[in-house]
Formats: sequence, structure tokens, C-alpha cells
Amino acid sequence: MKKSLFALLALSAIGSAQAQSSVTVYGVVDVGFAKQTGKKLIQRENHASRLGFRGVEDLGNGISAVFTLENEFLLDSGAQKGVFWERQANVGLTGGFGTAIFGRTKNLVDSVQSKVEPFGADGVIGKVNEPMMRVGVSSSRVSNSVTYTSPKVGGFTGAVQYVLSEINGASNGMSVLGQYDQGPVFAYVGYEKAAETRAGTGQPSMWTTGGYYKFGALRLSAQYAQGDTEAVATGDYTGMLLGAVYTVGKGDFKAVVSKQKQETAAFERTTVRETGVGYDYHLSKRTDLYAYAGRERVSRVTSYQVGISHKF
Repeated sequence: MKKSLFALLALSAIGSAQAQSSVTVYGVVDVGFAKQTGKKLIQRENHASRLGFRGVEDLGNGISAVFTLENEFLLDSGAQKGVFWERQANVGLTGGFGTAIFGRTKNLVDSVQSKVEPFGADGVIGKVNEPMMRVGVSSSRVSNSVTYTSPKVGGFTGAVQYVLSEINGASNGMSVLGQYDQGPVFAYVGYEKAAETRAGTGQPSMWTTGGYYKFGALRLSAQYAQGDTEAVATGDYTGMLLGAVYTVGKGDFKAVVSKQKQETAAFERTTVRETGVGYDYHLSKRTDLYAYAGRERVSRVTSYQVGISHKF
């Protein structure tokens, strides 16, 4: 009887601890084949392959501690890409006040690209649109950052990100982002002033707006961005994008057209102009087959890509 009571108490304690603290292992394994004009057939990914750990601990009073560690690797070779926790390495607090995290994380303004760009800002097509819409200013990840995101109220959320340059005499960076996400509508507006990489070089800045609307199985999206690089040689950039995703049965048809212009004191020119089409076939909720084709019309490069992606 005493042993049974002790075992019951031990199991209760373990169950209580598990309810208060948990760690989730997640990731993506993705590999395919890509061919570009004038280049050999290569193996490459659509979505970046990654391994991540996400944790939460209930601290009581409606507050929880959270952390994320996310690594990126190349599935075709098994090689490590960048620093070990290249994608994310942060810790913070979340509760009724919102969420505050500290460390390396997604660039606040750049993070909305994957929601609007039809290819999720990935693959041979999305990876062209991604830098195009960064307009010479933004980046994928930021280190030494403090990011606060407000609670969602009536579909609206606000966020602010402060990036420490950690270079003597150099200015810190700052971003703000407002989003509306409810029902068939997603819309955002954001502003970024990047941290200086060297003291006195100036802070590149950009603003961007965009979103999408769902008409049943059809999703139409648009995005616009302007950037000032604070450099005479590169000047200002403007990026524009229109996209569509149409769901039929177990698959999604995708299409996008996009353009980037550059303007300096010496010239004005179109630096990138792209069209792309593709199809994702969902074998399951976690596993997709994909086939994409794109044409970058300024450099006259045609790209093709097929592959398989699995999320866990």
C-alpha cells in the first residue's frame, strides 16, 4: 500500500513538472534538383533544412519563459551552414503583456516576406524575390537584438525590434511592424533602420507594406518596398511584387511577378525582373513534392527545380 502510494505521488510529481515545462523538437529536411541557364544540374533545397528546439516553462501568474535554438544544414552533404545556431538562438518571456525575446532571431520586417511571397521566399524563385524586396537594406536574421511583440487585439499586433551594433561609435538599429491578420485578410506595414556595420557609415533604412486576400481557394498577394542604402554608389531601391496561390485538391498552384529598380545620382535602371510558376503536391500535412520554373528577365536566366520536403 505504501509503495503504491509512493509510486502514485511520484507519477503525479512527474506529470506536474511535464505540464509546467516542455521542449519541442522540430525541423525540415528538404532536397531537390535545380538547373539554371549556363550551369550544371545541382542538388539544392527549397526550404532550408533545419533542426530546432523550442521550449516553454510555466512560471506562474500567466507568465512563461520561452527559448528557441535553430540550426541550419545542407541535406545533400550534411554540412553545417553558417554558425551552429545560425537561424535562431534566443530566450525570453511571454504572457498577457505580449512576448519579449533576447538574442539572435528573425529580422522583424523581413520576417513577413514568407507570408506574402507565394513561394515562401524559398526555392529558386523565392530566393530571388527575397533580396529583391529587401531593397538593399534588410537581412534575414539579426544578432544582439531585443524584440517585443504585443498581444493580438481584434486581429492587430504590433512589434518593435532594437538591434545593438556592439561596435564602438556605431549606431544601433531599430524596426517597427504593424500587422492585421484575421479571416481572409493579412496586411502589414513596417519600417527598418539598420544598425551601422562601421562607425560613421550611415544607417540604411527602408519601409515596406503588403498583404494578401483569400477568395476561397485563391489567395492574391502584393508587396511594395523602398530602401535608402545611404551609399552614393548604390543609392535607392524600389521593389514590387504580385503573387497568387490557387489550391486544387491536394496541391497548390503558384505564380509571381516581381521587379526591382535602382536609382543613384548617376543612373536609374531595373536591376531584377522575374516571373515564376510552380506546383506543390501535398502527400501529407508534412510531406510535399514540388516543381518550379522561373525566368529572371534582366540577366536572362531560366531556373527549374524539383524536389521533396518533409517537416517534423
